[in-house]
Amino acid sequence: MPDELGFDELLDDGGLIARLLGKTAAGRKRELLYGHGTDLPVVLLVGGPGMGKGRLLRCIRTRFGPRVPTAYLDCAQTDARELAEERPGSRSEVTEALRKIALQYGDWGGDGGGIAVPRLYAGLAAVAAGDRLARAAPLVDEVGRLEGILPPGSFWRGVLKGTARNYVGYVAGLVTSPLAGPFLNALLEGLFARVSTEGRAALTACYGEYPGAGGHPQAGLRALGEDFQQGGEARRIAEGFLFRALRQDIDAAYHGVRGRMSRVGRPALLLDHADGSLGRRLLKPALEDRERGHHDRLVVFATARREDGGRFLHRAGSTHEGMAVWQPFTGTLPEWSRPPGGVPDHAPLWRGVLLVRMPVLTRDRQKDEIARLRGGHEQPDNAVRLRVHSGVHRLSGGRPRFVTRLGEATAATVFPTPEQCTDWAILDARVRASEDEQGRPVDDRPVADVLVDELVDRERPEELPPEHRGHWLDLLTHLSVAHDVECAQTLMRAVQEDRTERLNAYRIAELLEDTGWPRCPRHFIGDLGLRRLLTRRLYRLRDGGAAWHADHALLQGHYRDLGDRHPDPLFVTAAAHRMHHLLASDGADLVTRYLADAFRTRPVDEWCEELLAIADAALIGTADDRYARALGETQVRGDTLRRRVDRLLHAVWLTEDRTQPLEEIVPGVLRGPLRELSEELARIADEAVRHQGPEGADVARAADGAALLIRMARDWGDRAEDKQPLKRCVCTEHIGFG
Repeated sequence: MPDELGFDELLDDGGLIARLLGKTAAGRKRELLYGHGTDLPVVLLVGGPGMGKGRLLRCIRTRFGPRVPTAYLDCAQTDARELAEERPGSRSEVTEALRKIALQYGDWGGDGGGIAVPRLYAGLAAVAAGDRLARAAPLVDEVGRLEGILPPGSFWRGVLKGTARNYVGYVAGLVTSPLAGPFLNALLEGLFARVSTEGRAALTACYGEYPGAGGHPQAGLRALGEDFQQGGEARRIAEGFLFRALRQDIDAAYHGVRGRMSRVGRPALLLDHADGSLGRRLLKPALEDRERGHHDRLVVFATARREDGGRFLHRAGSTHEGMAVWQPFTGTLPEWSRPPGGVPDHAPLWRGVLLVRMPVLTRDRQKDEIARLRGGHEQPDNAVRLRVHSGVHRLSGGRPRFVTRLGEATAATVFPTPEQCTDWAILDARVRASEDEQGRPVDDRPVADVLVDELVDRERPEELPPEHRGHWLDLLTHLSVAHDVECAQTLMRAVQEDRTERLNAYRIAELLEDTGWPRCPRHFIGDLGLRRLLTRRLYRLRDGGAAWHADHALLQGHYRDLGDRHPDPLFVTAAAHRMHHLLASDGADLVTRYLADAFRTRPVDEWCEELLAIADAALIGTADDRYARALGETQVRGDTLRRRVDRLLHAVWLTEDRTQPLEEIVPGVLRGPLRELSEELARIADEAVRHQGPEGADVARAADGAALLIRMARDWGDRAEDKQPLKRCVCTEHIGFG
């Protein structure tokens, strides 16, 4: 996949990124968006798995990194945590992350050279020297380790280490107990004795503002080291202040004659997976600082999976009204200013955020990507090519990762006819994943398995309890047949029956939302492509589709026990909900009989609602005879009404499921039985008039039903011709059925 795929507007010379950074990818100067030296938002790139958030950060790093000082941190990597665990008294995941960021700024080789970080250096040294349990030599080694964050030749290199060595030489052989307190005091006294007037002023302006310092930088550094040792909220305050010190170091590199002459634009910090624990611990204090008026010039690009940016941005009970949200390809740049009226320490963090929704690929871009992957060689049959485009569009929803993987698979597969190019066949097409989660080469596999690995297994929710991580995918697989939470909870009780620790469906729904998957009122798994992946996996979970049939049978039993007339928010009645699962698993004969019987007694509008809900069922693992049944080419037991209902049911099922090409005759096939049923009701109304008179209840019901079915014949037929679903759904409202 080209890193730039779908990002043209974001990356071009007049795009958001160039205007925020003040330079184009070619190095030309651009007018800064949001002015000079003013309040800046954190730019939060939001989108679920496969939307290209990390890929966009790579583009920024590659294209703009040589032009402006840029640092990158993947907050999901464990290296910072592992280093912190080696010396928990003098390191934390945040301090290791800041050290990693500072190293990148120090090594930057563009205009103006590397950025010195003396403020951060002093703060980290105070933390390193404050370990109460460490002895003298390890303390010195820990302080000396920090020298690497300063550019070679910097005055600050060696200041603290020299002081530390002198102190150790004085006490060597005399004291064997931990020396944190005396060592920290001696370190700070030696630092301020040797630092220049300018350096003292820099440290005073920074650490003199530490809580409780009263303008005295030594007191501030000492308090910072002690707070870090205390842990909990005190440590979080210290860590947040260290990030402020780094941002002040970066600002200082742009001041003075040399900075103003050699540096143009704004520096960038790229935080991938910033909605995780480490990312939140970096973003939260930065957003709080800016809310309090501590502005800086650092442009922070961070990624998050939730559509609202993450729960940490939103205080309980607060609204999102006024939150700045921007979608690329609108033709304009986003406007942003901090909403008025915020109270520091009480304002929600979203006030300092510009939310950028990651763009999906348009249909034209999808076709271009598929053609690129085929290397210019189209499918031999034009109808097959169109079917491939339609299938990729529907399954992917425009998610770039989905599009590229499906494009790779279809490029390497020959589909003899459009009829054989079903959604299931596309998902079965094989593709080579470059490597697995451990970095090992992977043989050709069905593209569905590769996507499940990349979009589900590698994107588990951060808050998923450890005891559920091993079977998270299995839980979601069973939930692919669920609709509302009641339906999902019924499955979860059965699937987790033998487990002591269980996840309920309500918590799973929240975890899915935290992972960035959309919600749908009609389907528990709210993304059509993900639901198809999981449906396929469920059918293959046990031989002969046993798990698939068992889950549907379980739900049939549940809704049977509720009673046929029990209200159902999605299916009108529990009986219709039961019929849906019967249709998906065991065929249509009993469903046809139910619908035919209901047609004689139920209001027609309710009957049509039930029909649409029942027919929204996947067909997998069995021969597809729906066209033959819709055309009346298969013998169906029963009277004329039952045969008409059977034809209508299968025509609606074809239109709603759409896992295979939809023939042009389907709109007509839809209209025929609906009009015939309308005529049946009109006949019933005429007979009722003769027996009851024109005011009878049966007359009104039949007449209203006949008129409604005529409208349905027109509306449903038109929607089918437009390749749109008959019943609107969040899953398909943006992509249609193509």
